[in-house]
Amino acid sequence: MVFTFKTFRNEADSFTRDNYLACSLLVLLGVRKGELTEAMWNEFDLNEKVWYLPQERSKSGVAIDIPLPDLAIEWLNELKVRAFGSDYVFPNRRTSKMPHMGKDTLNRAISKLFGREPGRKVQPENKMGDLGHFTVHDLRRTCRSLLASLGVPGHVAERCLNHKLKGVEGIYNRHDYFNERREALDLLAKKLAPLI
Repeated sequence: MVFTFKTFRNEADSFTRDNYLACSLLVLLGVRKGELTEAMWNEFDLNEKVWYLPQERSKSGVAIDIPLPDLAIEWLNELKVRAFGSDYVFPNRRTSKMPHMGKDTLNRAISKLFGREPGRKVQPENKMGDLGHFTVHDLRRTCRSLLASLGVPGHVAERCLNHKLKGVEGIYNRHDYFNERREALDLLAKKLAPLI
């Protein structure tokens, strides 16, 4: 992961700061790409350190309050300045019908670093070396793996990713684990801070 984010930083001409911050938040928060890239500022309370992801934008179909570690607040404050008054955390930087970052933006930016750019006869140089190709969704897997490595209980880690609990526990246990998720993401932020 260190090599990946160092490469992201070193290739700032093609891998923009917005892309970097989006990938960083995806690893830290474990949310889905579309949930983050289509997020609006009115969903966030940066003073209370909570992101209120509404039901209609949650892939699970259930609204969830996402605790925001101080590291996420730092990145979101930078994004607020970069958004330059947009209603979206990641406004579209190109002329488009979509007001927010495009669905393929992050995966295309990552693929380009691997020397793969669709539609180009001459492909860019592979900047990622021997690292196996990955997609944005793999950042979510990384979040889950890191939470496990930190000893976060599985049911809390699953709720951090906004997964529904399975089986009898999912049916009878309606607890949201907000405080436990806050502790888990704070712990993850401490691990990530020197790396990202």
